[in-house]
Amino acid sequence: MQAAALFDLRITHPFYTDTRCVDLSIVATSETEALMRRLGLTQKTFPDHISVYAGLARGGGSVAGAAAPLALDFVLRQNRGDFPLITDLSGLAAQPAPLFTNAGVAAADPLNLRLTTRTARATETLTSAAPSATETFTLANSPLAGVAPADFTVTGAKPVSGLSPNRRIVTIDTSALARGASFRISYPIRPVRPAGTLAEVALTLDAGLLAPAPTPRGFVVPFAAAAPFWAYYLVTDFSGDIATLRILDATPGGGPRAISFADDRRFDLTQTPDVADQVGQDLVRRNPRRRVIRFLSDAPVPAREIPLRQIELHLGDTRLATGLANPAPDHFASLRAAPAPAPPGLALYQVLNLLSN
Repeated sequence: MQAAALFDLRITHPFYTDTRCVDLSIVATSETEALMRRLGLTQKTFPDHISVYAGLARGGGSVAGAAAPLALDFVLRQNRGDFPLITDLSGLAAQPAPLFTNAGVAAADPLNLRLTTRTARATETLTSAAPSATETFTLANSPLAGVAPADFTVTGAKPVSGLSPNRRIVTIDTSALARGASFRISYPIRPVRPAGTLAEVALTLDAGLLAPAPTPRGFVVPFAAAAPFWAYYLVTDFSGDIATLRILDATPGGGPRAISFADDRRFDLTQTPDVADQVGQDLVRRNPRRRVIRFLSDAPVPAREIPLRQIELHLGDTRLATGLANPAPDHFASLRAAPAPAPPGLALYQVLNLLSN
């Protein structure tokens, strides 16, 4: 059977210069694999994407076109250890079962998939033991956090009118029922996720998307780079005015700087301890006859594959050190980057030494 390119499903990440992310694998679910076999769809796997091809009927259309609309499901699995360190995963963490989908997204090529959550519902049969306007029932499953009485569907009795703090006990008006009468109730629950899954992907393909095209259409799973603040800790026996010490981005030219450290974000932790800064406190303890000075970046710094190479330490107009090492992605401290009452956040850090002997 002849085949034609249908679409590419690609993972992108701004950490990488070319945005190609090879840290995850895209794997079709067993149900999707079986469906693709039946409909003449084939898949090729590449480091950062998969390509799906449609078998062609005699008239040139895809065999799968007659089955439209078609739902294909995939899972994303991590295959390299640094991915959580370089990625902003807050969006995924906010979803009970993270799901990237083209449903509800305006057509585009390529099309960035929308992050939402896969949903699931539990359905059970309840029996009225003592009909009343406020009869209570204990559910067999745990409803999803945040559900309200309106999220429950009741068939054969009145709607849910009350919900316990743990959401396991519901109050229903069963006064119109006979003792021993049964009714059904359904409610949202946390979906069961495939083992080892970072997120899922659900593609809904209509007849147009199942028709062969001159070039494959593009579906994109877009990730964002982690963007923590940066901190440099300078351990030194310098006894002068710390206002003369500066860390700066010395990239040539007049363009915007990738990072900056304002004077008011430079602290002598030896003279003014920050009890919330455990890394700084530890450095002060281990260097009793030296000063520990912390420089905190003015803004978060997006993670990037190519390091910043022009970061320098200056004493007044004198360059003391060039090409300062970028903080490693697994060296992080909990710091208050913004004034209270802002909560502490993670900052990547690097320790420098400036000693006269």
